[in-house]
Amino acid sequence: MRTLNQDISGSTPPGLDGFATRVGQAIAHTGLNQSEFARQLGVSAGFVSDVVRGQKKPGAEFLHAIRTTFGISVDWLLTGEGTVTGGSGIDLDLLRTIRLQIAVARSAVIDGNTTAKALLLLIRDGRLQEAAAEPDIKAFLDEIAPTDSDAELALELYNGQLWTQDPGAQRRNLLAAATAHFEARKPIDKVAALTRGSASTSTLQINTGAFSKVAGRDFHEH
Repeated sequence: MRTLNQDISGSTPPGLDGFATRVGQAIAHTGLNQSEFARQLGVSAGFVSDVVRGQKKPGAEFLHAIRTTFGISVDWLLTGEGTVTGGSGIDLDLLRTIRLQIAVARSAVIDGNTTAKALLLLIRDGRLQEAAAEPDIKAFLDEIAPTDSDAELALELYNGQLWTQDPGAQRRNLLAAATAHFEARKPIDKVAALTRGSASTSTLQINTGAFSKVAGRDFHEH
């Protein structure tokens, strides 16, 4: 089995902050679970799990395997640009710029804010960089156009689902990708992570009407 593990150290390079989420979306796109996805790539299920949780970053061999095995766009995986299989989608950077300019224009015209009016002139004349480093300007922009992480996620998911015209498949894959996104951001149980894969002596009883199930075993009729 190939070993493509590489621990993340230091800060994440710009543009790669959503990489783990997009790997989760890529898995949803294939319709496979993580174990089968990993098996077809020839890597361990634990490694794929760590990638999806943002704990490891893969190298070129892993990206090449995803591209050749599943037809996933490497550009999309690395940057979020385009769609999961390539092609064009929403230009996220352009949309962010449009949203910000709308917020500035609203503040200048509707609210009569003097800072917003000054920003409109700077943007029009291509001189915004002159004031970009000013703390007051940055605080003003953050206030009128706060980051909406859920909206950003919605746009990325939209780009990632342009590959299919089947509404049912879209709904299932969107739900799986959204769930994977938040699962990857849950606080990590460090003790459970360290003991992952170890045998457990406890069992979980699940009652389902006329049947009951012990986790990890078959259903048994009462």
